[in-house]
Amino acid sequence: MTRKQLELRIKANAEKYIHKDTEACVDAIMELYKRIPDVGGVFKPLYRYRSLNSDELNSLENETIFMRWPSSYDDKSDCTPVFDFEEISEYIIKKNHPILNAEKVVKEFINIDDIIENPRFAEKINEMRNMWMIACFTERYNNSKMWAQYANNFSGICLVYSFFDVLETIKHTKGMSIMPVRYVDNRDKYKDICLNHKDLLEFNDETEPKYQLTCTTKEKLSYSFEEEWRLIYEREKVNTDGEKKGDCIPFINPAVIICGNSVDKNSLEYQRLIRIAKGKGIRVI
Repeated sequence: MTRKQLELRIKANAEKYIHKDTEACVDAIMELYKRIPDVGGVFKPLYRYRSLNSDELNSLENETIFMRWPSSYDDKSDCTPVFDFEEISEYIIKKNHPILNAEKVVKEFINIDDIIENPRFAEKINEMRNMWMIACFTERYNNSKMWAQYANNFSGICLVYSFFDVLETIKHTKGMSIMPVRYVDNRDKYKDICLNHKDLLEFNDETEPKYQLTCTTKEKLSYSFEEEWRLIYEREKVNTDGEKKGDCIPFINPAVIICGNSVDKNSLEYQRLIRIAKGKGIRVI
């Protein structure tokens, strides 16, 4: 990823979530779009690494995409809100003990870990991580780390989508959007994603974009190799969803499917993949 691409990712997120300038956000996204190489001069792609299993095959057959609530992620920091704990602690002390010097009490007596480990606080974080569903894409098909991590160590598949068709689908799907992830140093220090006591008390019009920006902000050192784009769908997890990690949402099928170097071509899953792809006119390579 070039420095310019990193800058455009940051700009797109700032325009949408901080300045609330949709037009400027779209301009930045289209600049990123132009920088993605065409596939055989035909279309600009987005890639999605997946394991080859019955769930993924069902999605292909039914023309859906599996989207997850972030609370189900193995990475517990992903989409987890960042809080200004000093400000929150001072607010609590001022409210309950107005005669005390709140700033001094916080510095000398408040243990931030006690707040983080509070069950009610943990429940609040979980609620926020269940507000939207996410599916992840990337810009390259030849990323060895991605094949290893997300496609079952090269035995899975890489779905190749037309970026233009993805944008058209989003345009006609209420509550769906796509954003490039912005990569930063010291994510937890970024004030533009830091929630205060007002955000905790009432999730309002100011809180929502701040938290959405949290969901598209990741550590540069650890994650920039992913060159990630996030498909976001506004569907909150409810009690009837039970223990589900996510759900299949109507979507377009990929134009091409790339098989990993270690895919088992004698497996029932591979044979079913070929049948589905043939029936839907999807090229498998």
